[in-house]
Amino acid sequence: MNTERTSSTRSKVWVYAVLGILALAIIGLSFWLISLKGDLQALETEKEQQRADFQAEVDSLMRVHNQLKENYGELTVQLAEKDSIIQADAQEIKKLLDSQWDYNRIKKKVSELQLISQSYVHQLDSLYVVNQELVAENERIREEVREERKQNQNLQRQKEELTNKVNKAAVLRIYNLTADAVRFKGGSQETETDKAGKTERIRVMFTVGQNDLVEAGPKDFYLRIADPSKNIIMKGMGDEYAFTYQGELLQYTEKIHINYENKEKDVRAYYIKPAGKTMKAGYYFVDIYDNNDNLVGQTTFNLR
Repeated sequence: MNTERTSSTRSKVWVYAVLGILALAIIGLSFWLISLKGDLQALETEKEQQRADFQAEVDSLMRVHNQLKENYGELTVQLAEKDSIIQADAQEIKKLLDSQWDYNRIKKKVSELQLISQSYVHQLDSLYVVNQELVAENERIREEVREERKQNQNLQRQKEELTNKVNKAAVLRIYNLTADAVRFKGGSQETETDKAGKTERIRVMFTVGQNDLVEAGPKDFYLRIADPSKNIIMKGMGDEYAFTYQGELLQYTEKIHINYENKEKDVRAYYIKPAGKTMKAGYYFVDIYDNNDNLVGQTTFNLR
């Protein structure tokens, strides 16, 4: 009996010992699981923070990149290929952050994006410097062209002024211009008259001055006489009896033709009154024109 009691007692002690050990194991496992859960939560928090940091880095890089594109304008067109790579890398990193977690791969991609972004910035800076140099060079060239054009304009103006001076200097001047009425006695003797009724011709006399700048040779002058009513005494109505002065076609009274030899030359010309024509009393106005668009002399005379 004692042996059985002792054996039963030992069995109970063993069971209690096993139960105690199991209880301690369960308690230990529970603490371990709680600790493990905390570690996993910490890892997940750290993972999310890293994801957020990577995303913030990529967003910052892209903001700077897009701002650079806006600031540099047309210069960025030359770096379109590199821009495409940057945009593609940013999209790939975003997909990796959204779909799967590989810290080392993402970190490598972000580092690559940083490097290519830095290269993009350096190239833009170089292009900007070159562009500014080209702008400065173009401005210098434009300034030289403007200065050259200004000098050419000045030279052209001086040339035109000189040409005008030469043209003015090359005009045949006349002086001692007189006009009067004459009649003939005995058929050939010329006598001055101031009577309209006795006038047979109007005589015009002048001297052509010496001018070495004028080419020698045949020269024409045009005589226009206006009667007291300011009507031009005309040789005829056709264009063959007209000349051009300052763009206007004018009828002449007589055309005076001389041979100029670069020395003074006295000229005498006549308007012969047609038979049956009556001269009016009053002042007559006489103008002399050359064939180079110049009015070279004016005078008047009076008939009673």
